[in-house]
Amino acid sequence: MTRYDVVVYGATGYTGAYIGTNFAVAGRNESKIRKTLAEVSKRTGANLSKVPIIIADNSDEASLVNMAKQANLIINAVGPYRLYGEAVVRAAVENGANHIDISGEPAFLEQMALKYGEEAKKKGLYVVGACGWDSIPCDLGVRFLKKNFHGDLSYIESYVQTVHGPAGYAINNGTYQTLILGIANMTKDKLGPLRKQLMPERITKPAQKPPAKGKMFSINEKELDGWAVPFMGSDKAIVNRSQYYDATVRGERPVHIETYFRIGTMIWAIMLFMWLSVFAILAQFAPTRKFLQDYPDLCSFNMFKKDGPTEEQVKQSSFDYWLFGYGYDSTKPVNEQHEGKPNRRVVSVCHGPDAGYSGTSACVVGAAMTILKNKDGLPKEGGVFTTAACFGESKIFEYLEQLGVTYKIVSESSI
Repeated sequence: MTRYDVVVYGATGYTGAYIGTNFAVAGRNESKIRKTLAEVSKRTGANLSKVPIIIADNSDEASLVNMAKQANLIINAVGPYRLYGEAVVRAAVENGANHIDISGEPAFLEQMALKYGEEAKKKGLYVVGACGWDSIPCDLGVRFLKKNFHGDLSYIESYVQTVHGPAGYAINNGTYQTLILGIANMTKDKLGPLRKQLMPERITKPAQKPPAKGKMFSINEKELDGWAVPFMGSDKAIVNRSQYYDATVRGERPVHIETYFRIGTMIWAIMLFMWLSVFAILAQFAPTRKFLQDYPDLCSFNMFKKDGPTEEQVKQSSFDYWLFGYGYDSTKPVNEQHEGKPNRRVVSVCHGPDAGYSGTSACVVGAAMTILKNKDGLPKEGGVFTTAACFGESKIFEYLEQLGVTYKIVSESSI
């Protein structure tokens, strides 16, 4: 059977319009797919009327197998992945298709690495999770900063900053439902034992760690101000897996990271912190959890909406992912520690369009282009990877720049 270069499963957003290669879209409802393609064509000016459609449904394993047999690479955009993701990964690996997704769910991502890593490696297939806004800006941003630090990097403090226009912004319901399920299953996921299986070797991390900070604090950097709260996304978990890969496979010094969300004023920081605290409690109990799931607009004060952001909101929005790196202007063997406080500081930023739609589409398409066009830059053997582990030596930064996601060094200084 002839394979399409890419099959987009869950053909949403701008992804199809960005691909521009031999691709098909897949989903369970043909009329909805055609409607989505027509809407994307109208937004982007790309003619998607003749894109092939494959009918596939998570509840029908045979349909997923049929989809996988027609794909060189599957872009899986159907979440929450803890509910719907594994069946697609299994179909891809068992039927010779590479697989990438836009999951931000550490439990799912790490379970897939344990379950399908060896089979993917034997077949020379690349399975790469978290290829959307979670976590390409952060994970590849760490890789970019390490490569441009010119010394030994010890730790990073990152700040996610989203920028919205006069129309405001609303995050889509899928992200909201994933957040609820993630909080509700934190104890059941048993990530500690899972990670011991996935990362069994003891690695030497720098003795210098990010300084402890409160649950809410003022940002006092010359490049960035405002207030910060801990970032609840998957970025830290993804980066830690990438650092394990750097240490055990690439023979490089791993780094520490702490991730934060930047907010403009103290009042908004307090309000967000209070909402997250109450939200986390309510998500633990079935009756209140169902209420949260059924009424995203009401329960989030319109931060999340079932129909997501408007086209105008998307056009007016962008993101900056700041990484503040601290370390030393000299280098030592990876198993030797530096003495004294860090004496070098390098700041980088990843900038891109609206995080939820065009930004995530750009990230996942950049990942897809890398697998299709730049296999020489990928690990020689297949497997289940993080983005920095798989793409860290590739041309992905060039592809992402073409799609509007850029990385740059903002400042370098001695401290």
